[in-house]
Amino acid sequence: MEFLFSNFLPMKTGMKSFNEAFYDLIPDADELDIAVGYITADSLSELQKLVEYNEIYKLNLTIGMHYFDMFTQVEYQAAMVLNEFLHSNAMGQVRLVNAFRFHGKMYSYSKNGRPIAGIIGSNNLSSIVESNIRVYEASVLTKNTDEAEAMYNFITRLNQTSAANISDLEITRFKKTNPVLENHEFVDAVDKSQLVDCISKLTNISFEIPIKATEKHGKSNLNVFFGKGRMDKRGLVKPRHWYEAELIVPKEVTSKPGYPQSQTPESVFDVITDDGWKFKCKVSGDYSKNFRSENDLKILGKWLKGRLENAGALKVGEPVTEETLRKYGRYTFTLTKTTIPDLWYLDFEVQK
Repeated sequence: MEFLFSNFLPMKTGMKSFNEAFYDLIPDADELDIAVGYITADSLSELQKLVEYNEIYKLNLTIGMHYFDMFTQVEYQAAMVLNEFLHSNAMGQVRLVNAFRFHGKMYSYSKNGRPIAGIIGSNNLSSIVESNIRVYEASVLTKNTDEAEAMYNFITRLNQTSAANISDLEITRFKKTNPVLENHEFVDAVDKSQLVDCISKLTNISFEIPIKATEKHGKSNLNVFFGKGRMDKRGLVKPRHWYEAELIVPKEVTSKPGYPQSQTPESVFDVITDDGWKFKCKVSGDYSKNFRSENDLKILGKWLKGRLENAGALKVGEPVTEETLRKYGRYTFTLTKTTIPDLWYLDFEVQK
């Protein structure tokens, strides 16, 4: 038995995290059986890519709480996409517990039809993603074959007695929002008075940052997820994160007077967004062409792609295209300097 901890400061333990253990076991397995309380859309997409990239021939995912507590539409679409992928490739399915609320978190690994390991604890599926949400989790990993088999048998019985395939259930009620930046490390929610104060101090130094989404940008900018995964020395391929993003801004924009320049004190700055979030951004590279969120590339991606998702213009797992932006109603976002030192305003609002 091995304990798994989040290891956030000041509670560093020297033991593995759940995320490390989850991926360490993938090269030894060819089947995953997972039963969790909650999922996120990006974790579902990452799970599908993980199966595609590695020698996992069967995946069964059981979702325990959303039948009663509702999905967001984005989460539901991602679950349906994963279920269709598994079904069409005869690789497994996505099931919802509909007999009661199941709040367990269990991960069973098998090889050649025999359970070889299992993880049980507090980690929902979002923990497979390095999400930078500071919730301290604790779990236990076992490689004892009797315990691993007992875990596998429990998940199997749960599916047989208390769950149904997601496509066989009528899901018509959804949560209204998909707050992907909520509780994210390095991101603060600002109140209405702060937002109004920021807007009242806008200057005429303003730039339209294009969101490049042509065919040649199919694996960059907002589409980094579709680029090559990261392979470790064991051959495990980890997908790029769904929300990972770094925009390439054209020289005709970055060369205009007042645009923040790389390798200067102004290259890192705070932003407040039109929908009330505050985080740091950074420009870098030749001609200050790279525009990204500081500390975590997913923050800017969550802000932009989350807006596209909530508007119904983008489904998780699909590339951002010109058509995506047309449906949303904007091809750029606006970066405007304020009179407050080191503070800029980001606007991705669509005029009604």
